[in-house]
Amino acid sequence: MRGNWSCPPIWQRPDLRRQLWSGLLPILLSLVCLSSASLVAQPTPPAPQPAEVVGNDLEARTREALKPGHPGLDVSAMLEYYSRTSPDIHAEIRTRVAGGDAAAYLGRLAEHYVRLDRVRERNPAEFERLLALDLLESRARMLGRLILQLSGAPAEGDAAKDSAAAVGRAKDELRGVLERAFEGTQQNQRIELNRLDAELRTMRRLLDERASKRDQIIRQRFLELCGQELPTPLTPPVVKGEAPP
Repeated sequence: MRGNWSCPPIWQRPDLRRQLWSGLLPILLSLVCLSSASLVAQPTPPAPQPAEVVGNDLEARTREALKPGHPGLDVSAMLEYYSRTSPDIHAEIRTRVAGGDAAAYLGRLAEHYVRLDRVRERNPAEFERLLALDLLESRARMLGRLILQLSGAPAEGDAAKDSAAAVGRAKDELRGVLERAFEGTQQNQRIELNRLDAELRTMRRLLDERASKRDQIIRQRFLELCGQELPTPLTPPVVKGEAPP
């Protein structure tokens, strides 16, 4: 008996098929809705950001970028200078090196640093003045960012009062920094103008001395060129505005 009993397959019983589908259909619909919702709600992953470049890797990649235009530059000293005087510029260096588009930006920074290094060797006092200006400019940029950040941040009640007070203090400091930077720049330009004026006076004196030795210089050159003394008297120099004799 056991071996002769059999259970008809479910697809041969229409009544069972209807019951099965009536029970499974809501479940299937629920699963489809959940899958669609998860696909819609899932946020798009952000684009990968370049990893920050630091330490020896930053120095090596900066040196590689500057090699064509500044092969002998002390890159380590340059990075140390900007890290000490302009942290925002140093941070921008790291960002651009990581992004791979740093060559032009680094070239401008390198030219500025090379000029400063030459001034440091020639005139330490002038270098200190230029260094102070770089520090002031860095402080001014930092204060400008702070004012923008505080001004754009929503605040209410006491927080709004504190934010307004902080903005006022930052603006006052920024004004003072810009005034000091202006005066420092004016001082440097006056010093440079005085230096050029002194060089001009020296050049005029040398020119007058050379003019007074006109005959001697010409006779000496004549002797050097042909090995003989100049046989005739020299023609007197023509003064501008006068006819030659």
